[in-house]
Amino acid sequence: MNADSVVLITKDAMCRSYLPVYGNRYWAGKTPNIDELADKGTVFTACYTAAPSTAMAFLGFCTGKFSFEMEMKNYTPLNEKIRNTIFDYAKELGFESHIIWDTRWMYLAKPYSECYESATIHTIDNVGQPVGSQFPHNGVLEEDPDKTDTVIRNVIDTVESLTASGNKIFLWIHIPHVINGRVSYGGDIDALDRMIGEIRRYFKDDKIYISSDHGNMNGEKGKICYGFDVYETAIRIPLISPRIGDTAVWDKPFTSLDLRELIFQSEIKKRDYIFADSAYYQQPHRKLAIIHGRYKYIYNKQNDTEELYDVEYDPGESCNLISDDFYDIDRRVKTPLRELYFYPFWDELPEIRKLMREKKDEIWRSETKIEAVKIRLRRFVGRIKRKMIISRRKRKLKRT
Repeated sequence: MNADSVVLITKDAMCRSYLPVYGNRYWAGKTPNIDELADKGTVFTACYTAAPSTAMAFLGFCTGKFSFEMEMKNYTPLNEKIRNTIFDYAKELGFESHIIWDTRWMYLAKPYSECYESATIHTIDNVGQPVGSQFPHNGVLEEDPDKTDTVIRNVIDTVESLTASGNKIFLWIHIPHVINGRVSYGGDIDALDRMIGEIRRYFKDDKIYISSDHGNMNGEKGKICYGFDVYETAIRIPLISPRIGDTAVWDKPFTSLDLRELIFQSEIKKRDYIFADSAYYQQPHRKLAIIHGRYKYIYNKQNDTEELYDVEYDPGESCNLISDDFYDIDRRVKTPLRELYFYPFWDELPEIRKLMREKKDEIWRSETKIEAVKIRLRRFVGRIKRKMIISRRKRKLKRT
């Protein structure tokens, strides 16, 4: 092992609420490795991903650019590889860059985020359990501890082979939504902790970083999955780093785009505005979040609506502060919101709304008329293809 080697461990769709360090009670006392690293390190309580879906989030943290800065039109495979990434930077500093992930990511994420040219990818089969709406199947899966043990052993064997040379490496390990052998999002945190405990044998504690690519809705707003929303549970992610100076907890907004500076310079970069995008500029379901201090503004392209939340005062994003008025759908009457909802900072809101809208207008880009026609045609073809895929899956499930 080279004492200067660094490892970043991310877990797909991992919400902050899954970890005891962020308040989870079920796993309390069952994650000794994560807890110890958090106790020794710096815990970020307001870290935001660039996007609530994997490939877009990968592009963000690898390039240090927000989605609207990527000049991407829609979510399609990339024709050219993207340069000037965290791996290129690591190479300049004398690191070998390596990635460990499930073989599935070679077709689920890599084509849509081609930014790994300066890294060597090591794939492992069946790291993830195919669960949820992305992987339809009959019945309910059962836990299989042997499969989980195999996953941990295969990951650690790969880590051991990469560190055996003694070279200085930057290793990124990305763990799928659910570790094979377990059956639900957030139901494998103890297994993740076991894996991290094994990884600690090969890297010094002050060189280990833990995070996720994005979260999921986890029941908030009546939704469970992810990818289409920019609410807190989907984009506010865990981040535990080695101790930065005397800072045990960093509670100001931070973005995963700045992991490069954090990892290689021990620098917590400060930004006035942080962004998260659910889609690229041509996509109709795009939702843009802008975080500025305690406030989060959301613009919904599809229905041209706005939302504004004070995520410190109202972390569940229950009350939309975008307007002074509230429409009571039961009584069918408009009422001043401040008569119904106690909020101590009403006087700040006019200026905050103005700032957020100006920032949104500054970065927002819409498709041209020609692009809009092409998009409609593409969506029509896409709907037909999806119906055909669903039909094939149903026939296959009936046969099995």
